[in-house]
Amino acid sequence: MQNSRYWINRIGISKTNLATTLVAIENAIELKEYGYICVTNSRTCYLANQDPDYRQIQNNSILTVPDGIPLVWIAHQKGFNEVEKVSGKDLMNALFDISVEKGYSHYFYGSTPETIELIKSNLKIQYPNLDIKGIISPPFYSLDKFNIDEIRKEINGLKPTFFWCGLGAPKQEQLISLLQPKLDITICVGVGLAFEYFAGTVKRAPLWMQKNGLEWMYRLIQQPKKINRSIRPLSWIVFKLLSLYLKK
Repeated sequence: MQNSRYWINRIGISKTNLATTLVAIENAIELKEYGYICVTNSRTCYLANQDPDYRQIQNNSILTVPDGIPLVWIAHQKGFNEVEKVSGKDLMNALFDISVEKGYSHYFYGSTPETIELIKSNLKIQYPNLDIKGIISPPFYSLDKFNIDEIRKEINGLKPTFFWCGLGAPKQEQLISLLQPKLDITICVGVGLAFEYFAGTVKRAPLWMQKNGLEWMYRLIQQPKKINRSIRPLSWIVFKLLSLYLKK
């Protein structure tokens, strides 16, 4: 999984789609090759190219999946036509669908207490048999304030198959990269906005917008305070795409 990547400058994105991602995760569990997964969009791709520490986290994952159509378009321009978008929400749904059959269990960590309560009630309706080991809204700490050993004890005691981290990027990836080496049998995944989708506090873009690379616009309409942080990454990824198109 580590080596099957295409590169956007200095970050390696896994050559994957939802189906092959599920197979890779199932294989990792069967072989006890646990690690963490990054769900990467244009913004986090940009951040990784600016920050060497964050880039190392992304590149050392067992999977760094493309959660953004621009990343998929770049893959296709490079000749990797098997690559398709793998969003955090779609990945969670797909794993929840097979969890009872496979015996997978889950631990949710992040977001606000209000959002966590909504996730809990919505999951009980959508997936009544889902094995939820824990669902926690931690205090709004800076990374250095998290007690990694305390979280480790909790997770290793409960032994969930998946630790879903919804702290937002880059904090969630930074946290799971510190936590994962201390865990026994758990895969960590940073899924950010997916927590809000499950809670219903943020609505997902219509499918046609998702397929045409306009999901970011729909998000910003609902969360306009995030416009400033999105402008530079979007400009950066558009430039990368145009450069590839012009080379052909």
